[in-house]
Amino acid sequence: MKSFSHYPADMTRALLDRWEQQGFSRSLLPSRELCGRLLDTLYQASLLREEGNHVRCRVLIAEPEDFDEQLQSGGSRLHVLRFAQPTRLTPHELRKLSEAANFYRSLLAVSVIDDEFFIWGQIVTGTDWVNRSESDRHRESLLPTRLVVQCLGAGHLIAGCGDSRVLESANGKILTDGFDPFRSRWLPRRFQSFRTSLLRQLDEIAPPNSTTEICDSFVKDVAQSVIRQTLRLVRENGHGGMLIYLPREHESSVPLDDWFRFRVRFREDDATQRFHRLMIRLMIRGREVGAAAGLQTVRWEDYGRLEDLELVALDQALIQFSHFLADLMSIDGSLVLDRGFRLIGFGAEILGDTPVREIHRALDLEAGQCVVEPADSGGTRHRSAYRLVAGIPDATVLVVSQDGDVRFVAHHKKQLTYWPYLP
Repeated sequence: MKSFSHYPADMTRALLDRWEQQGFSRSLLPSRELCGRLLDTLYQASLLREEGNHVRCRVLIAEPEDFDEQLQSGGSRLHVLRFAQPTRLTPHELRKLSEAANFYRSLLAVSVIDDEFFIWGQIVTGTDWVNRSESDRHRESLLPTRLVVQCLGAGHLIAGCGDSRVLESANGKILTDGFDPFRSRWLPRRFQSFRTSLLRQLDEIAPPNSTTEICDSFVKDVAQSVIRQTLRLVRENGHGGMLIYLPREHESSVPLDDWFRFRVRFREDDATQRFHRLMIRLMIRGREVGAAAGLQTVRWEDYGRLEDLELVALDQALIQFSHFLADLMSIDGSLVLDRGFRLIGFGAEILGDTPVREIHRALDLEAGQCVVEPADSGGTRHRSAYRLVAGIPDATVLVVSQDGDVRFVAHHKKQLTYWPYLP
């Protein structure tokens, strides 16, 4: 038996456990030893560089026969290419092929031959998978239900079944310590007035005798899907970034010049209300299509089942908006919005000198239990976020580190608190 490093061995055990916990058949995985060997190879590849950049690639464990239909059909959405001669899977082979098999557009197809992994082909997926895997509206996956391992950078691996995430590792550790603050009660409450104003606007333009409603949770879930997608894009970019939500203008007068030095500050006009306009159009059309389908209330799960070309177009516009936000976050500094998603500016340096000596790390979604940590235990971005929230308690900050770590920072229950995000 070939040995492999301790860290991939830990990830192998976690992968096998979580694979079955999520309801995937164990028969879809190679043996424990082969899983360990695969993760070890990808882990070693992640530490290599090609043209100065860390290796980034996606690997799918499947047999060529799994793609017979795609190989025979010229109209397939997957472009499956078989190599004339399979090549052994090694860290250096991944380094050489990763440039041709671009992370966002292709996978390397791997199978087991005589108890060894060989790369037998390349599968061109296009970039739609980036949005598909994050969008709850479109659940169909182009990939078979097989093991897919993404190599995003030094020590940063994501293992999944098709498009479904199963396990993630970063910074030499398996990510288990964290929550999904989007599922909390405290975070949606901060945006309640915005959702209420949208629903009120919708009521004002309701057609006569309309009985179909858009529920509050629908607005919440659409907005959260946009930010989930944005966070994923920023994490995968590897640059890091910061997203700041300030109280809406009519709720609080935040002295922006006292707190921010913007690289670019947007002129206050309708163009900064892009999300607001898209949401109104989406709600109007969702109600129309829902009424035609006989729905009394349109919820998020209903939205995912409604078939309508205009809804698809609006859905794509929201996805593009999330890409736009991620682009603005890639600039050094922070992206600043209000709670109505109005664009204020980007590349913002946080000013102010509010002293912050400690931060409370939440141990549950509602921060019912916390542990106190020194504020200087985080990086520069984290300390800036803590200082801002200490000075503007109604602000909410999402901090993404270069290594992919994400923290939600807020003043909650009269104390400065952060939640580690685990998607």
